[in-house]
Amino acid sequence: MTPGALLSLAVQSCVDAAELLHGLTVDVAAKGAFDQVSNADLEVEAFLRRSLTDGAPGSAVVGEELGSASAPVTWFVDPIDGTRNFVRGIPLSCISVAAAVDGTLVAGCVLDPFRDELFTAAVDVPFAVRSSGLVITPGVSPRPLVLTDIPLPGSPYSGEMDLLSSLLAVADVRRVYSTALSLAWVAAGRADAAANIGTHPWDVAAGAVLVRAAGGQFREISANAFVAGRGEIVDWLASRVKGIVS
Repeated sequence: MTPGALLSLAVQSCVDAAELLHGLTVDVAAKGAFDQVSNADLEVEAFLRRSLTDGAPGSAVVGEELGSASAPVTWFVDPIDGTRNFVRGIPLSCISVAAAVDGTLVAGCVLDPFRDELFTAAVDVPFAVRSSGLVITPGVSPRPLVLTDIPLPGSPYSGEMDLLSSLLAVADVRRVYSTALSLAWVAAGRADAAANIGTHPWDVAAGAVLVRAAGGQFREISANAFVAGRGEIVDWLASRVKGIVS
């Protein structure tokens, strides 16, 4: 399958999966000391696994809730990125799906079910945003706007509060608690950069495709940290995040 065909399958799977959320009664369980999982996460991921592997026979899924496998075509699935927002009814979460071929990311989509807003890109398919709601053309702010959840509760790293304090002195900061949505917004030009620590491949795979397709940088700082965006703030953030996780 071409990257464009993989993207089309990912998009349709996300759109169909989002329908499962309508009318769903959400039950929540603890997942570690600070994290949560809902029945919505499990049902959406199970649906996406079936849809993606049926549409691309022989492919495999790396998912947040139901395990990981690999194949020449591998899907990275986050059924609800921003579960802690979702279970409280805060409309800051999304469905995120990316495709990799022989280990290289080639397609990604992020669907915000609250705003019915879809962010897509693939190799040879330009970055695009489809929205049924109000969309404002991003303007220019006097300081770079950065999306970061640093520091997360329970983080084992020291220096994160110092990073946040320094960042507040040079940038306008927002805490979104949905990495995939933050990266989609960076790709769309709504923020200049995003950075997080404690992430997983399913958190960032689709967003990395979107940011790069939109002309930005996505830098893996370590196995569980990244910086993405445009402009001088990317280098500034990258050096400081590297100093924390290295």
